[in-house]
Amino acid sequence: MNQFRSFWYFTVVFLVHSTFLNCFTVFPYKQETVESRLLDKKEEEILINKGRIDYEFQNFELVLKIEGASFRETLEKRKTLETKIVHYDYKKTDGYRQLDNDEKPWNRYILGMFADIGALFEWITVPFRTISRKKEEETLSENIIKSERTKTFEPKELQLILRAENTEFFNKSPNSDTITIPLTEIRKFFPKTNSIEALLYYGKERIEYKSIPVAEEIYKMKLR
Repeated sequence: MNQFRSFWYFTVVFLVHSTFLNCFTVFPYKQETVESRLLDKKEEEILINKGRIDYEFQNFELVLKIEGASFRETLEKRKTLETKIVHYDYKKTDGYRQLDNDEKPWNRYILGMFADIGALFEWITVPFRTISRKKEEETLSENIIKSERTKTFEPKELQLILRAENTEFFNKSPNSDTITIPLTEIRKFFPKTNSIEALLYYGKERIEYKSIPVAEEIYKMKLR
């Protein structure tokens, strides 16, 4: 009998404890920056390689134009200390909200009663839990304030890789900055593909990536 009472007491305490703590959830819904103080600012010069891939469709062919160059860039790095006010709100938890529409009467009425009692007591604490609070946060930012092209790569210095359905079908160092791929070839070997991936490398460094949609153009070609 004592064991049964202990189990019943534990069950009741567990249910009430759970509902007391899980009726409402508090979350931040807005932040306002009220003060911003610059801690550090410095400039840094870097060398970076960049690429570009442009494409268009002409006469049912995919025409790619590639470009690669090296740049000397000056970065301005800023470290800022921001003071923010965080505003909080509350809402019913999913579990508490679902009790109202639960198909099982036991859950809907008995557990729902415990939940409502718990919500009543928990709601008293909600105004204190949703008081706006201040916090300090360090932020880092980088801005390019100067960019100078130092070298333009020849097409043969670059490597273009084309992939469809995770399969490479083009991997060359082109002799020209313009590459033409017939859509009939893409349809022949990759009839289900919707797009192809174009990757441009300078040495082992990937300097550009582009996903190119081809499904619509292939469909137009089928209607021809």
